[in-house]
Amino acid sequence: MAIGPVWVVQDTDTGLFLYPSPDGDVGYTKFLSDAGRFDSAESAIETAKFHLGAQFHVAHFYDTLPSY
Repeated sequence: MAIGPVWVVQDTDTGLFLYPSPDGDVGYTKFLSDAGRFDSAESAIETAKFHLGAQFHVAHFYDTLPSY
């Protein structure tokens, strides 16, 4: 089990987090545990700008990384 840095995106207007939906798009959840993990700040920010405009927070923390 590896632990590494991850980033999550939260909408500042609704408080919802972005997550990858099953259809390949982006969905919204109120639970941090369900939020999508990004492997870089750049990818988190790009996705946030595309889906949320300018109203978002990006948080960085360490979590268990997926094993392939």
